[in-house]
Amino acid sequence: MHSFSILSTSDDPKYCLVDEVPEPLRSKKWRISEGRPMEHRYPPDVVLKMDRAHKGLVVPDLVANTERIAIVSTRLKGLLEQHSGARIEFLPVSIANHKGRIAAKDYCIANVLDHVDCIDKERSEVEELNPDPTLLSGLFRLQVLQDRIPSEAKMFRLKTMPTAILIREDLRALLDAENLTGIRHIAMGEECAIY
Repeated sequence: MHSFSILSTSDDPKYCLVDEVPEPLRSKKWRISEGRPMEHRYPPDVVLKMDRAHKGLVVPDLVANTERIAIVSTRLKGLLEQHSGARIEFLPVSIANHKGRIAAKDYCIANVLDHVDCIDKERSEVEELNPDPTLLSGLFRLQVLQDRIPSEAKMFRLKTMPTAILIREDLRALLDAENLTGIRHIAMGEECAIY
């Protein structure tokens, strides 16, 4: 049996925070939050802006944001391509600082396309207010049903809460060994707030 954790971002104040997507992406961003392919729908030259109210300026390997998307560096992208075994659509972005200057090029939104229906609702803390009964509206503590997770799955979204991306402990160990920045892991049973 493998253990899993939820991939999350660091709350270190030195790291930047992206608080919105540009207009051409706004109406389509839900596809990325839910792990649906963007394909031809993705606009060219997407620039994400740092939140001016947040003082952090350092752009880490996994960028914190309020848009419920995974923004990754080229380095993290390469590791995920090589080791995750997941179907991931990498959508190019640049990140602009508080003054509107490009602070980081060659970043991507990692749109994880694999979904697994494995949440153990009896042992998890969830909120079920979503108009769609197949989706959760909130996740506050997660436990999974191991027997529902394919043996080869190292990275995937929860089917009932697609904004939550899970990674297996061997992939987590590999990412930790690379000293990537901006990454935090939420263990099974640990308190969280995912919407």
